[in-house]
Amino acid sequence: MAQATAMTAFGFVLPFLALYLKELHVESERAVVLWSGALVSGTAIALALASPVWGVLADRYGRRVMVLRSMLVGGVLIALMSLAQNVEQFLVLRILQGALTGTVAASTALVATIVPRDRLASSMGLLQTSAYLGIAGGPTLGGLVAEAVGIRGTFVVAGALLGGGGAAVWLFVHEHYQPLTERRPGFIRSLQVGLSSPAVRPLLVVLFLIQVSSAIVFPILPLVVQHLAAPGDPVKLYAGLAFGVTAMFSALAAVAYSRVADRSGYRRILIYCCFGAAAFFLPQALAANVGQLLLLRAGLGIFFGALIPATNAIVAMVSPRQSHGSVFGLASSVTALGTAIGPLVGSAIAASFGLSSIFFATAAVLGLLGLWVTVTVREPAPVD
Repeated sequence: MAQATAMTAFGFVLPFLALYLKELHVESERAVVLWSGALVSGTAIALALASPVWGVLADRYGRRVMVLRSMLVGGVLIALMSLAQNVEQFLVLRILQGALTGTVAASTALVATIVPRDRLASSMGLLQTSAYLGIAGGPTLGGLVAEAVGIRGTFVVAGALLGGGGAAVWLFVHEHYQPLTERRPGFIRSLQVGLSSPAVRPLLVVLFLIQVSSAIVFPILPLVVQHLAAPGDPVKLYAGLAFGVTAMFSALAAVAYSRVADRSGYRRILIYCCFGAAAFFLPQALAANVGQLLLLRAGLGIFFGALIPATNAIVAMVSPRQSHGSVFGLASSVTALGTAIGPLVGSAIAASFGLSSIFFATAAVLGLLGLWVTVTVREPAPVD
């Protein structure tokens, strides 16, 4: 529930990130596109650099405290964004958000450590479902709040929600953390646990490409909705729905995937879902109105929803429990790199070839991901 609340808060601002720039006196569409990419990428780069550090600290001092840090500090930073007077101030706050938050990685490491191995798939699916539900509800609720109180007021509401999620963890979540009695490995040695594993390395590439394929459209999708919308349509609400409908169907897929995984295996699910998601991205370039775009975004969610929980379950199974913080810190880092690179690539492609071209580029990334899984990923055996 805390993770769903946190992702709702983060999702509040996603649909109108590009629109907020116009309130910060960024005028031309080209500048809005490029600044949107920089804002998303700056946050992600900071997250990529900080996540391994937080992961090592989670192994040393406990995973619950990392969840608290990410939610409570994140709430303060998002609320402060409502006071930004120019795009440079906004960028600084976004970078701090990336460096000091990271709720998904913290929560994933905590869940991977405390649940039994025979419930790992369902637990990862449930955690990812909570994240997707937050992502689905956040943009839609954020669009409604923005229509009512303006974009700046929405940042304040989002910060309060994130702080509430942190308070819930403080009061109700308990971790029976036992510090290591032997000498703790150094920072570099802790990171080598993941980087040196032949089973983990290809999965880090999978997580990277999943996030690239998702993040390419982050700064551009609101502008696509704006171009497809009819005069007088509530563009902010439609932009929220464009993100939210994909997340909602992804949440349903994340719940159901564990049953299929028990029969078919994770590798087969990843391959099918990669190519299925690519097939639903291609026709989005040809959508003639917002309704068609929303239907295609819903179909995309059915395939996209299983990618992250299936991959995270494999990562948890092939890495030692005492190193889950470090390993998932690395996973968060490569995911954040995908978030950083995706918007930059998407913004550059859209500025050069038009908004529709990003859908062709995303389908290509997902097709490459499907081939990578086919060639490099094998069904893992549990490792204690």
